[in-house]
Amino acid sequence: MHSWLRGVVAATVATAALAVSGCTPSPVDGDLTGDWADFGELTQMRPEVGACHNGDYRATVALGIYYQPRECTEPHRLETAYVGTFAGETAERDSPPRQDTPAWRDTYAECEDGAAEYLGADFRHGRLWLGVGVPTAAAWDGGARWFRCDLMELRSNAATPLWPESLRGALAAGPSKLTLGCYTVTLADTGEVETMDSVDCAEPHQAEFVGVWHSDQPRYPDRQADYDRVHRGCSEVARDFVGDPPSTPLGTIFDHISDEDWDNGDRGFRCYLFSSEEDLTGSLAGDA
Repeated sequence: MHSWLRGVVAATVATAALAVSGCTPSPVDGDLTGDWADFGELTQMRPEVGACHNGDYRATVALGIYYQPRECTEPHRLETAYVGTFAGETAERDSPPRQDTPAWRDTYAECEDGAAEYLGADFRHGRLWLGVGVPTAAAWDGGARWFRCDLMELRSNAATPLWPESLRGALAAGPSKLTLGCYTVTLADTGEVETMDSVDCAEPHQAEFVGVWHSDQPRYPDRQADYDRVHRGCSEVARDFVGDPPSTPLGTIFDHISDEDWDNGDRGFRCYLFSSEEDLTGSLAGDA
């Protein structure tokens, strides 16, 4: 029989200009159209998948002279994992979708899938955050209907640049410095998690990441009943991770979702097994 701890940890338009140079005017032939070449169809700029950026995340993304992607081996903060296209009623709107709306949440869900394909797993399996970026109002008026899905590394020091290489496939090749693993845990007197420090699973630890539980609840989880529901969901994820129940009584911890991220579509909770009675050594994955 499992004993489940109720613990919570706070996770932390394109414009074009024609330049005219000075020259000696030639005689006017009186025909304003006959000598003009066909410019063809004008196309909107689009962000590029795999591009890295040194700027901060922005919900509204300006391209043109402001779009200056760099090599992912250079210091950067964001990486574009997916670029999609608005369609249907959303594309027919007079302005881009706003945050905290159904259209934005639908876009976030598509970004989740695109980022998972780019990374090789749900971004929450790593120390990563996902955000949606849409065109400016001027670009939208000009026909832009793209949206951009950016990844950012979660660090205690927000000024530190992102992972110094591309994130493409970063969660597909097994454990890395980005993937979540085992942790030593300090609890406050209230029973809530105070600190979680990453350690090698071979070292003594109290918690281990086991996967992600997705809530189908419409309201933000801010009551004890909501927390209990998340713990029950995480316990199901933990049982799938471990297999047969271990001999040591275990509980669950989950990473809290900010109300802003929740409103914008994030419904995935990172789940951890937790041992309050004795230290764990080694991973519990598939333990009997």
